Amino acid sequence: MYLLVYSLGFLPRCQMYLIKTGSKSSIPKLFGVVIYVLVFVLVNAAIAYFYHKTYGVQEHIDWLLTFVYMMLSVSSFYVFVVNDFNAVNFKGRTMALSFLTVYLAMTTLVMSLVFSVPTQLTWYAAGLLFIVSYLLGFYGINAWSKKHNETKQLMQHELLTDELTRLLNRRAFAQHAQKEEQFCSSSNSQLSVLLVDIDNFKSINDQYGHAAGDVILTQISQIFKRHVNDSGSIYRWGGEEFVVLLPVTGLFEAKQVANKLVRKVAEHTFNIKGLLKLKVTISVGVAQWNTSESVCKETLERADQALYKAKSAGKNRVFTAGSIDNIQANKKQEQIKQA
Repeated sequence: MYLLVYSLGFLPRCQMYLIKTGSKSSIPKLFGVVIYVLVFVLVNAAIAYFYHKTYGVQEHIDWLLTFVYMMLSVSSFYVFVVNDFNAVNFKGRTMALSFLTVYLAMTTLVMSLVFSVPTQLTWYAAGLLFIVSYLLGFYGINAWSKKHNETKQLMQHELLTDELTRLLNRRAFAQHAQKEEQFCSSSNSQLSVLLVDIDNFKSINDQYGHAAGDVILTQISQIFKRHVNDSGSIYRWGGEEFVVLLPVTGLFEAKQVANKLVRKVAEHTFNIKGLLKLKVTISVGVAQWNTSESVCKETLERADQALYKAKSAGKNRVFTAGSIDNIQANKKQEQIKQA
């Protein structure tokens, strides 16, 4: 009987699949509901017939208690149907089977109130079904929770990942920079930032198309991944700009990393779908974080100024930023001159 209900439940699930894949008609869904109702009626009729033939009807029936357990049985079957319809979303039918087992346990209790079933047999059968139900429910909840967490982590990853290069994005930088800033502040460690820009990228897009530009962005990302150590993080800042966050790294070491990236990119031949080979260069601005500033604001601003100097000096090179004190002093001098 158990297998009959379970196997017939497969048909309406197929009907629901037709609905999800584009069928606008309500017939498949209605047909599935009718099948479930027929299964419910036939199963209960078959169980009642078996109990009637085997044990006979009780002389005194408590109809109120029978009605209560009957409603619990119907409710359990309804929840089974809802879960079975959504079995594809739940990635399994364990939860549906759990409620189906509860329904069978409740039906057993209902039949014991109507028919002269031995009390001990009734409670043994119902108890066993409840145990199976709890085990299936426990497994189903754990499986659903695991799937839910995996989906949540995947969504979080996609939210913080650049679609083209698969690098971390600007939103991720804001989160990570704050954490690294707190860590380096508490541990009295150094922290440096590289701001990278692809030289003449607009001209490449204009001359060879955006598809070629996308290939260059992807290949440069791969170069960065190979030559930035595991403690560093690489971010697509936007357009042709990238940011590299280097925890526990001073200005001297950060400049070495930047020079290495400039050299590796310049040495690389960019193969555009086997049809075109290009040479590309990058410019890098390097800044070391100061405890009195924010990585996302002042440090990045100084790295941007250093990048501007690298571009102005002929590109394909690295410039390091001055200290925050020097930057502020220069700004004050400019304000005095303008006044």
